[in-house]
Amino acid sequence: MAVLELLSLLVSIAVLAKAADLVIENAVRLSNFFGISKLAIGFLLIAVLTSLPELSVSVISSVHGEGAVAAGTVFGSNIANTLLILGLGIFLYGIKIERDYMKEIALVILLTTVISAYIIFNTILGAKALGFVEGIILLGIFLWYAFYSLRRKPRIGKANCDINRSQALHAFLIFTAAIILVLISSSFVVDNAIKLARIFNIAESFIGATIIAIGTSLPELSIGMAAIRKKQYGLALGDAVGSNAINLTLVLGMAAVLNPVTVILPIFIAALLFAIVANMILFYVTAVMPKLDRRGGLGFLLIYVLYIVVIFYLQSRELGVGL
Repeated sequence: MAVLELLSLLVSIAVLAKAADLVIENAVRLSNFFGISKLAIGFLLIAVLTSLPELSVSVISSVHGEGAVAAGTVFGSNIANTLLILGLGIFLYGIKIERDYMKEIALVILLTTVISAYIIFNTILGAKALGFVEGIILLGIFLWYAFYSLRRKPRIGKANCDINRSQALHAFLIFTAAIILVLISSSFVVDNAIKLARIFNIAESFIGATIIAIGTSLPELSIGMAAIRKKQYGLALGDAVGSNAINLTLVLGMAAVLNPVTVILPIFIAALLFAIVANMILFYVTAVMPKLDRRGGLGFLLIYVLYIVVIFYLQSRELGVGL
């Protein structure tokens, strides 16, 4: 029985890796054809599509009155995007910071930090973190963000591009199919990992806190790794930072419009504070350091481990379980 699950897991990982490579290759072609920066492609197109798992989980949770799940999905994913995904990519391959992208990165980091800080303030003042009005405002911010990303002056002109309309259409079709493959294969990876964990009698709490939590970030993780490996740093940063902005605006906004988002205060505040710290660290390293090596990546990963430990502790205390 375990052999079948293991084979399925390995095949799913192989498909996921190949699909992620295809996403990056064809995103670069589309960026060249349309004259849009790779950062903008990552910010909007890739980030929106890879945020679909978080969107579906948050909307379904909100409809069923589980606002804490929706909020936890958003902030857990954002912390993973910054500390785990970028951290792992930096640790394995290193990353060069492109100065031309700093204005866009700084703006999005500022946006996500301000929204996070407002939610902390609003949560401390009352029992309800986000309501209908806040949801509408967040959706409005998402529309502005999308408009801003698309209207940025192109860095690459069409006249210098050797891709014709037919090739661009082919690249778009491959890109779309590859994104779908990333989402499907990510789901298969998580499903088979859970089955294997249960076969070997691994605790459900461990499965939920590790496999499922990281599983929702697998699309961003696979695409981020592929982008950094291919030295497409703008796409990697755009996907990670853009996914954070989309989670906070589109995903959380949709959840709040459907149902007020209420949360478990200590855990929620801790997650928000870690999200803000992750933003500040990312802003600092992109503003000051021309390149990040393995030590920088290890630092990101250690902070992510600290986040997991803190959340485990707070959750155990909420449930009255001693560590």
